[in-house]
Amino acid sequence: MYRSIAKMNDDLPVCCDATMRRQIVAPMVAADIAPYQSMATGEYITSRAHHREHLKRHRLVEVGNETMKPKKLDVPNPAARKKMIAEIVAAKK
Repeated sequence: MYRSIAKMNDDLPVCCDATMRRQIVAPMVAADIAPYQSMATGEYITSRAHHREHLKRHRLVEVGNETMKPKKLDVPNPAARKKMIAEIVAAKK
């Protein structure tokens, strides 16, 4: 709920015989990445935007952010599967 600073203390609840008060706090701001030297080219990267642009320009991928290709399952055809099961059953006898 938004209200003006002039009305910020209107309609405050009472708790333990004391009227509560509102506190205005600063928003959290995430810091930019710390500067680092690129292992690929040796240039200094100083911001997130520079980091993203550098990765794109040099066709690099961050470890842990690469896309995984789906694995193909090696499923034998039904005839081969029946033969394999028959061999396993024959070996158990």
